[in-house]
Amino acid sequence: MIPIIVGILASLGSLFILLAAVGILRMPDTYLRMAVTTKAATLGIGLILIAAAVYFWDFSTTTRVFAIIVFILLTAPVGAHLI
Repeated sequence: MIPIIVGILASLGSLFILLAAVGILRMPDTYLRMAVTTKAATLGIGLILIAAAVYFWDFSTTTRVFAIIVFILLTAPVGAHLI
């Protein structure tokens, strides 16, 4: 059951990162490109990191993963908004 959950989460994360890459090509304006990339890539990276936490299922790995997710959620949108 765990490999199926990890596969689904990693696939969804990869899909969102692919959509961020497509958003870079499709959006006409630089600010729209940054907004699309920030939102989709943040969600994609979060899903891939959650898949890693589920796969390893270790306390130290899980706490590091959630610390990275919180750090990315706090910095990526704020950085894109400031630019």
